[in-house]
Amino acid sequence: MAKSEVLLDVKDLKMHFPIGGSLLKRKKNYIYAVDGVNLQIKKGETLGLVGESGCGKSTTARAIAQLYKPTAGEVILNGKDLTKLKADDLISARKNMQMVFQDP
Repeated sequence: MAKSEVLLDVKDLKMHFPIGGSLLKRKKNYIYAVDGVNLQIKKGETLGLVGESGCGKSTTARAIAQLYKPTAGEVILNGKDLTKLKADDLISARKNMQMVFQDP
């Protein structure tokens, strides 16, 4: 069987949001919304991301599309790491992505 072409490869995706703190407080606290997501989508596949409310599904999708700048990780779409693209190249790459959110 031939190897399938990987279209999207997400490696160790993390999205941490700073919370609270002040100028006098040295240690920052974070909400670990997404912490270590790995996934691959191959040509011809479809991915449905499901889970409980508040578990990070939308944040994961937004970080993959670079609507949120991930704290860490790689998002490789068609061989290009989206986390390292300039704004114009990122806009062009987004034309190959789609997020469909459930309407409750």
